[in-house]
Amino acid sequence: MQDEIKAALLLWIPLAIAFLGIAMQFRRQHSLQNLGKGCLILGGSIYLASFLTVPESPSAASSALIVAILPALLLIFVGLYIATFSGDIPVRRFNPKLRPVGLLLFISGFALLETMNWSDEPWLPSLLWEGETNKYWLIFRPTFLLGMSSVLLCGSYVIKHMGENRNDASRNMFILGIFSFGFLFLGLYTDNAYTTTSQFSTSVWLATSDLFGILAGLGLSIIVFTLAIWQYERKRPGLDNLIPPSNEQLELAAEVIRSNIGGEENE
Repeated sequence: MQDEIKAALLLWIPLAIAFLGIAMQFRRQHSLQNLGKGCLILGGSIYLASFLTVPESPSAASSALIVAILPALLLIFVGLYIATFSGDIPVRRFNPKLRPVGLLLFISGFALLETMNWSDEPWLPSLLWEGETNKYWLIFRPTFLLGMSSVLLCGSYVIKHMGENRNDASRNMFILGIFSFGFLFLGLYTDNAYTTTSQFSTSVWLATSDLFGILAGLGLSIIVFTLAIWQYERKRPGLDNLIPPSNEQLELAAEVIRSNIGGEENE
């Protein structure tokens, strides 16, 4: 019982605080956003250290994995962010000359992540936990490769057919998507330092079912939301059937207009 309380205080509660901090970033008040950033930093730091503070908890393997792959993930997402927002898009945030830098960071992070998987060199972060392959790695890698390749390939198609002069961006995304899918395909037929083909094949099927469930849930949510809006709009009266406003309503509207934009001089 004492170990469970310790795990709750040093792992689960900090993780909940970190997620609360992320949720607070979507509030409009700057004070809440700043408080959320503090919660995210505090909770995230305590959670990431849980593999040291509560190593007896099986869930601490998740924080150990995140710490091990964090440098590679930062390179991947920072590179993808720079490459995306330095292209020919309306919301460009970087100079177009930085696009090769972004692509290089993405490829470097991806190469580091795959090198960790295919080699167990001592200078690389270990993917082991208690002498065995980290169980969260068996979940993360196939899900990451499948999700990354799907997003890049679909994004390549959408950019090419919904924009103008986007051939370069579409080609780059297509190449990166094929690159990611190639490692997914290779893992199905070749053993690596941490997983066998049988383990990886099972993990891929589980990851596919998870992603399919997420997409199905999103699709059903959109359908239900659309039906609710449609039913609401059906019950609203048409513009021709609305009752003309009364004099009191017109006077109230005039008062609201005067209080917001003035108009006394026109009286």
